[in-house]
Amino acid sequence: MAKSKETKVHVMNDDNGGDKPNYSKVDKVYVMNPTDGGGGGGVADEVAWENVTGKPASFPPAEHNHDDRYYTKEQIDAPEFMSDRVDNITVALEGRELKVQNVDGLEIGVADINEWLAGTSGNIQTQIDGLGDTITGIAGGMTFKGIEETRADLDAWTNVENGDVVVVLADETRDDGRSMYVYNDDLGKWDYIGTFTFTTEFTALSDTPNNYQSGKYLRSSSSGIIYDDVDYQTLKNKPESTITEIDSAVVKAHEHSNKRALDTLDVNDNGELTINGVVHAPNSKPKQRLYARRTGTEQPLSSGTTCVFNTKYEGEGIPYDTNSGVFTLEAGKTYRVFVTASINTEGFVILRLVTADSNAVIADNNQAIWMSVNPSNTNWKESSAGPLLAYITPTTTKGFKIRASSVSGTSGLRPGHCALEITEI
Repeated sequence: MAKSKETKVHVMNDDNGGDKPNYSKVDKVYVMNPTDGGGGGGVADEVAWENVTGKPASFPPAEHNHDDRYYTKEQIDAPEFMSDRVDNITVALEGRELKVQNVDGLEIGVADINEWLAGTSGNIQTQIDGLGDTITGIAGGMTFKGIEETRADLDAWTNVENGDVVVVLADETRDDGRSMYVYNDDLGKWDYIGTFTFTTEFTALSDTPNNYQSGKYLRSSSSGIIYDDVDYQTLKNKPESTITEIDSAVVKAHEHSNKRALDTLDVNDNGELTINGVVHAPNSKPKQRLYARRTGTEQPLSSGTTCVFNTKYEGEGIPYDTNSGVFTLEAGKTYRVFVTASINTEGFVILRLVTADSNAVIADNNQAIWMSVNPSNTNWKESSAGPLLAYITPTTTKGFKIRASSVSGTSGLRPGHCALEITEI
């Protein structure tokens, strides 16, 4: 059988006898193939409804018309159509374009958004999300690191850490403006924060003065920042004296002719008087003193004999043994030792001040000598020299004595005419 050049599809149903299609209900689909020119054919097959393409969405189609509920094209094209429908506050009609004037709560302008998005890709939400990630990445801590003249100077930095903040004074990448950057370690680059500006006005300070008067200052209070005169009562670390006390001291101030000497005096933290920084320790005790004589009998003298002045008449603070002739001197004190004597000698006698324990000669190798003479009116041979004088400052407290270190011939210390005097100086 030869194929025909035209195939017709008939949709049939049984509700109206098959003489007129009813598109609200389809029972069968017949494919007619007029192979013999007479339109013969038969039922090729039944086609499932879901396999029919290009069919209407519903049967019958919904009603549609263009009545007065719709604007006409002529009405929409008219210039006054949109001008009557905008408030010129949030949105305005400029020419034939609608432009946003103000969005309630929006604090960032179009220019700011365009500047942020310059050289980037993606929509605004993507940029906002990226900015949020950047802020989160550096929110752990931002540290101001300093100021650079140009962006090139900033790019030369090598030792940088996440959160480092730098101000560029003349940013050549942003019209030579003053910019602020923060280093983002995750991105490995400096992120632009914004324009860095200075102002001489205080934000939200309505009473900021137009000019500043000498002597006034700004201070914080419970009600805000106050620009006012300096008050003495509010000064920190001011003198403890009151204003009245200070004024009174000034009135009573006068000059001292001995100011130079007074300046050497002071009192240290222990309450001690100092002179040129040295503690002045007044001697509250009387100076030590000893005065003794030889009495009773003459004391024979030979080499190594200790002279004994066996009677103490007066003196304080110097212990003295009238039997041994030993006296004790204190360390650090200075003493004057003076011996006068009338000595009976056939030759000579030398007396010295020595230590009691070792007979060591001290006090500038002191010594005094008595020599014999032959007076015409007496049988006594008297000395022609003396007295013994020595000064000593012991380094340790110990005993001392007067010793006949050398004797020639029979000699003796005469009673009533020999004396020992020691004075602390």
